[in-house]
Amino acid sequence: MRKILIAEDNIEISDMMRNYLLKAGHVVYQAFDGAQALEMLASLRPDLVLLDIMMPVYDGYYVCNKLRSTMSIPVIVVSAKVAEEDKERMFDLGADDYITKPFSFKEMVMRVNAQLRRYYELNKQANLSDRQYGRLFISSNRFEVKVDDEQVPLTAKEFKILDYLTLNANQIIPKQKLIDEVWGIDEYIDENTVAVTIARLRDKLEKVNVSNVVTVWGLGYKWQD
Repeated sequence: MRKILIAEDNIEISDMMRNYLLKAGHVVYQAFDGAQALEMLASLRPDLVLLDIMMPVYDGYYVCNKLRSTMSIPVIVVSAKVAEEDKERMFDLGADDYITKPFSFKEMVMRVNAQLRRYYELNKQANLSDRQYGRLFISSNRFEVKVDDEQVPLTAKEFKILDYLTLNANQIIPKQKLIDEVWGIDEYIDENTVAVTIARLRDKLEKVNVSNVVTVWGLGYKWQD
């Protein structure tokens, strides 16, 4: 049983989402604007958020950005916005999945359960512990990366890639495996997206003289101790 926060200003849609999630065995909370969503995130510490974009007070972009500064829980966007630039913006802010309205409530429940399984299996693997790799410090549960005690600002996807590579240090991880483990969405993500995200991650790390993310040409990537 997991705590789910629905941040959706349409009461009818929110209630339908709530009913399906309750039937699936989850504990469900509802927020109807961005400010209320942020308050409930801080007080309830839910396990997953279903987040609309167009909400009163604060929109979903703002809420997702603020959430990702302190939390690494799965975020599934549920929005009528279908443009690629809207999806790209939300993924850059740290969303894990994106459902466009209208949608199947049964599929929504399946996606929620898939994200929860993936997230908590990964955290179980990490044992929710802080880890040190030379000068690099990673905290999976605090969503934090530091080098020599100075925080390294990473996007959610950059963090997840680094977290996964370090958890599997010295192992070659194929691009498709990173797509499955990091993005974990049903929409098509091409290998170029992975390459671009890796390049941004590597650039940020190299600025603090950390060069352990290695490309193994034709095979994938690895964190090399």
